[in-house]
Amino acid sequence: MNSIKKTGWILIHTLLLIYALLIILPIVWMVFSSFKDNISYLTDPWGMPKVWHFENYLKAWDKGVQNFLVNSIFVSAITLFFVLLFSTMFSFMAARFPFKGASTIVFLFFAGNMIPIHCVLIPLFSTANKVGLVNSLWSLIIPYIAFNLPMAVFLTYGHFQQLPNELQEAATIDGCNTNQMFRYIFAPLAKPALVTVLILTLVSVWNEFSFALIFINDAEKQTIPLGLMTLKGTYQTDYAALTAALTMASLPIILIYIFMSKKIQAGLTAGAVKG
Repeated sequence: MNSIKKTGWILIHTLLLIYALLIILPIVWMVFSSFKDNISYLTDPWGMPKVWHFENYLKAWDKGVQNFLVNSIFVSAITLFFVLLFSTMFSFMAARFPFKGASTIVFLFFAGNMIPIHCVLIPLFSTANKVGLVNSLWSLIIPYIAFNLPMAVFLTYGHFQQLPNELQEAATIDGCNTNQMFRYIFAPLAKPALVTVLILTLVSVWNEFSFALIFINDAEKQTIPLGLMTLKGTYQTDYAALTAALTMASLPIILIYIFMSKKIQAGLTAGAVKG
C-alpha cells in the first residue's frame, strides 16, 4: 500500500512539475529574448543572449509603451475601485441584512456570469456613440465595471455569507451601526475574497482587447493589448523591442499574482461554500 501511495505521489508531483514548466518556460523565454537583437532573435530563438541589449526597453518605451501603460493603469485603477466598492457593499447588505428582493438580485448577478461580453459589443458601441463616449477611456471603464461585477459579487457574497453570525451579534451588542460593522469587522475579514476579486478583475481588464479595438481610435488612448498590436509593422517588425514591450506589460501582473497568491487561494476557497 505504501509503495502504491509513493508511486502515486511521484506521478502527481511529476505531472505538476511538467505543468509548472509549461507555464514558466514561455515567460523565461520572453524575458531572455527581450535582451537579444533581431538577428539573434530570428536565427537563435532558443539560445541565451550573447550580448545583452538593454536598449530594447528604451526602444519599446520610445515607441509609446509608457503611454499604453498609463492608459491601462488608469482604466484598471478606476475599474477596480468601483468593482470592489459596489460588490462589497451590495454583498455585505445582501448576505448579512437580506432585504426584499435581495436573493433575486443576487441570482441576476450570478446569471450575468453566463453572458458573453462579445455578444453585446454592437449595441454597446451604438449606445456609446449616441452619448459621445466612443474614443474615450470611459467607454472601456463602464463596460469593464459592468462585466466584472457578477464575478466579484459571486466571490464576496459567498465570503460574507459564510462568516459566523456571532460576529454580527457581538457587533450589535457593542453598539456598532451598519457602517461601522462593515468597515471595522466584515471588510477586514473579507480581505482574501477582495484580493481575489482584485487580481481576477485586474487580469481581465489588463488583457482585454475586443472592447479596446472597437471603442478606441486614437493612438494616445490605446491600452496595452491594443498598443502592442500597433508595434508590429506591416512590412518590418522590431521583434526584440516588441518582446521587451511584452515583458514590461506582463511583469506587473505576474509580480502582483506572486505576492498575493496565498490570499487568492484563500479567497477562492472561502467564497466557494457556506460554512
